[in-house]
Amino acid sequence: MAEAAKPPYAVGYAKPPSNTRFKPGRSGNPGGRPKGAKNFGTAIEAALRGRITVTENGKRRRLSMREVIAKRLVNRAAEGDLRAVPVLLNEARAHQNLSSGDGVNEIFAGSEDREVIDGIVQRIRRGSDPSPLPEPDPDPLSDPRADETEAPE
Repeated sequence: MAEAAKPPYAVGYAKPPSNTRFKPGRSGNPGGRPKGAKNFGTAIEAALRGRITVTENGKRRRLSMREVIAKRLVNRAAEGDLRAVPVLLNEARAHQNLSSGDGVNEIFAGSEDREVIDGIVQRIRRGSDPSPLPEPDPDPLSDPRADETEAPE
């Protein structure tokens, strides 16, 4: 029997045989992700949109899983579950900030920021060409009196 050809180096930890290595220019996943495969976030979103039948006050109703979870969280917090209260308050605060839009006002609270934002909003509402911007000062740190003392060329 003939002996197998020996690799030019010792095969071992972090040194796989050359015939099992990834070949240059070829993907390690040639088939790629299958069509229709969903990521985890998409799967959770689909599960939350799913509807189930629940009995509420003796009546059967079909609610989304999201609604059922929200009702259970509110009920547990109302019963005094100390772990449910902070979760409920954090979610309520997050949704309150998103719907009111006050977060932008907190970020751009300065008067200069407000003036810039108001100018942009006015230009968008006009829908016409933006008004020409004033020429920027070439060197804002220079002494304004230095320009007066220079002789015109």
